[in-house]
Order: sequence, then structure tokens, then C-alpha cells
Amino acid sequence: MLHRVILSDQVRETLLTRILDGTYKPGARLVESQIAKELGTSQSPVREALRDLVAMHFVEVEPYKGARVRKIEPSEIAEIYPVRAALEELAGQLAAPNLKDNVADLEAKYAEMEDAARKGDLKALTEIDAEFHRIIIQATRNGILAETWNSLRIESRTFVTTVKLMLSDLGLISVVEMHRPIIEALRSGDAERSGEELRKHVRKFAELFNKGTQNGPTADRPVDARP
Repeated sequence: MLHRVILSDQVRETLLTRILDGTYKPGARLVESQIAKELGTSQSPVREALRDLVAMHFVEVEPYKGARVRKIEPSEIAEIYPVRAALEELAGQLAAPNLKDNVADLEAKYAEMEDAARKGDLKALTEIDAEFHRIIIQATRNGILAETWNSLRIESRTFVTTVKLMLSDLGLISVVEMHRPIIEALRSGDAERSGEELRKHVRKFAELFNKGTQNGPTADRPVDARP
């Protein structure tokens, strides 16, 4: 079961990349059997991946027509930022006392992100980025907050945003460096400062995304990700 879930995630990220880089144009059909054959897998993980992409509004399914790529508006992706900013600000406030002088795990993830960025390994970078933030979420010791954060599918949405940044020739190293103030704030144990740094982090990511999005309705109107 675990292997099947991991494979489904891999298929989903592959399809996301193709949607975002234009390999799959809006309106293009996504046929389970063809994708499974190409990727060398069964149709089950492909079906799960398509189901996830439908939930994320990148794919639509019509009766008798099957799955097709939706035309994605930048504003749709941008909608995640105000919600995530509010959650992560609260997470920073709750996690700070528990992470005071205890940020070794975050430092390790930061080093892994740097390595992935230097190698240009986009998939690894986005996975590690999500793990970095998950450490903070778990440090809150608040199950409801963790459940809500997980429901946002942070890994996939971070992947979506980072692909946009990469396709816009924005450096991945700069994305990694945006995490340094968060570590220092949490190291200090200052709840308000930690919450503020996480909110600013999400807002900055939103601004970078909008700058990297061409011809979209939010391209010249930065998203205010403040809660």
C-alpha cells in the first residue's frame, strides 16, 4: 500500500510538471491507460493521481469525455496563500516554545534544500521544503492544525509554485534562503517573531509567484497573503 501511494504521488508530480510547462495544453485528454503505459505502471496510481489533480482543479472530468486539462488561472493558485499564511503564522507562535534552541532538524532540512537547489533538483527541493514546514507544524502539538495544514496538499502546491519560479528564471537558491529567518526566529523561542516570520515567508512566496506568472490576472497585482 505504501509503495502504491508513493507511486501515485510521483505520477501526480509528473503530470503537474507537464501541465505547467505546456506539454499538456488546456483541453488535452489524459488517458489513464496511455499514461500508465508510458510511465511503466498500472492504471491504479494514475487514477489516484488524476483524482488528486481534479481536487486541485488542474484536471476536469466530463461524462463520456474523460479527463482533460483545465485552463489554469494564476488567481486560482494564489488563493492558497492567505489561508496558508494564517495557518503558518499560528504554527510559528505555537511551535516557538517547543523549538527554542532546538532547531537541528530544521537546519538539516535547510542544508538538504541548499543541496537540491544547487543540483537543480526541483522535485527534491519541493519535497524537502514541505518537510521543513511539516517539522514546524508537528512542533505545535496541535492535531487540528496539522490536519488542516495537510488538507491543503502543501507539497503539490509548493511544487506548482516552484515550477512557476523556475520557468520564470528565478533562482532556486533564493527560495531556500527565504527559510533562514524562520529558523533564527524559532531558535530564539519568540512566539510573535516566529509567527511574523512565517507569515512574511508565505507572503514573499506569493509575491515571487505573481512576478513569475506571465499574462495572468494577478501578474501585476501582488497577492496580500496577510491573514
